[in-house]
Amino acid sequence: MNTGRKDIFWNYLATFMRIASGIIILPLVLRLLPSQEVGLWSIFLTVSSLTALMDFGFSNSFSRNVAYVFSGVDELKVHGYKIVESKNEHINFSLLKSVIKAMRTYYGLMSLLFLILFYLVSPYYLGTILEKYSGEKTEIWIAWFTYGTLVAYEFYTYYYNSLMTGRGLIKKNMQIIVFSQSLRIIATLVLLLSGFGIISLVLGILISDVVNRVLSYKVFFDKEIRDGIKGAIAMPVKDVMKIMTPNAFKIGLTTLGYFALNQAITMISPFYLSLAEVAEYGISKQVISLIMSLGGTWFGTFYPQLTQYRVRNDIESVKRLYIKGLLVVLFVFIVTGVGLLLLGNPLLHLIHSKTFLLGTGYLMLMLVFGFLDSCQSISTSTLLTKNEVPFFKSVLISGLVSLVVLMIMLRYFHLGVLAMILAPGITMTAYQNWKWPLETIKESNIKIKDFISIIKKFSIK
Repeated sequence: MNTGRKDIFWNYLATFMRIASGIIILPLVLRLLPSQEVGLWSIFLTVSSLTALMDFGFSNSFSRNVAYVFSGVDELKVHGYKIVESKNEHINFSLLKSVIKAMRTYYGLMSLLFLILFYLVSPYYLGTILEKYSGEKTEIWIAWFTYGTLVAYEFYTYYYNSLMTGRGLIKKNMQIIVFSQSLRIIATLVLLLSGFGIISLVLGILISDVVNRVLSYKVFFDKEIRDGIKGAIAMPVKDVMKIMTPNAFKIGLTTLGYFALNQAITMISPFYLSLAEVAEYGISKQVISLIMSLGGTWFGTFYPQLTQYRVRNDIESVKRLYIKGLLVVLFVFIVTGVGLLLLGNPLLHLIHSKTFLLGTGYLMLMLVFGFLDSCQSISTSTLLTKNEVPFFKSVLISGLVSLVVLMIMLRYFHLGVLAMILAPGITMTAYQNWKWPLETIKESNIKIKDFISIIKKFSIK
């Protein structure tokens, strides 16, 4: 598993395509769709985040253990990891087949459960929101149920990402993303210009996801893997799940905390704010999320190799990748943050957008909190390579506290959009955003001189 410049290039290109899909499509969305529909689309996007709750941390556990298998591990543990020889490239196909079988079973059952719950809850939830909507509601209902079904499909096939990442197929995975995102952009633009409205956004994602999953299947299950697992004997699914569940459960609680910190806020907001306000907040949040994604791309590219360094007890390499990851995040936030503050709304005025970003002060707050969240995410991801989840309780508590703070700010102080920024931001900064970077620095024995050394000779790898 060797990650190099080509992997980084394709990962950044894939990230660019994700951003480009927003940059290219967003102007048309803002120009052709009324603010109410833009606000509704922001709510649509929160639906897929519900699957992160139902995943309950298993994608992280599956991906990490797939990486362990391709790093030469022949035994999976509930906690911790087995150190292997640095040159061991052996793949235990029985272990790999066992993990794949468990993933298919788990995601099949959970995607079916999601679909049932989605169809049961939708009439009340969307029906209540559409009471404020003055446009054609039938189109929204069709788009909503199509999107929900699509999310279920995405969820069922989500384990392909764990397989590709765990095997270290970064470049090929990113190439697939570039191709599928290109199709999404073309399809969405054609449909938008043809007057299909919000359904255009749903169908664009549908085409992209189906192509992505088909190609991912063909790339991962090549002749070597097919021949290897064909005669392998898999462990019972329940035995694999016993290994995965303890840490997955902890990560799941962490995900629940992050959901409360982020997505729940967007889902609650329509009950307190107008759809136009939700649209401004939603667009601003999407842009900040793109910046966070761009900042984490470098670290994400090397994450499978970071896991390999961990099981091979190469702590110096772990330290080096961690520090570089933080420096890349800092650079990206400075460059893109300044660009956003100076050019964001002027560009939207230029294209005659019907929806704009939040004010400069609000955006600055979101950038600061986004940067701190990104650093914290890199730190917790580094700690996870040890197959331990020390932060799950604190994140869950922070998430629940943020919701309480949000409701107080909305109901009693009437802070509106500002409450949606401050509630999660202050809550995370109070503990999470300093605790886990500090813990990672202590665990890896990182000194100031290490940062200085990396800065002096910083290279792509």
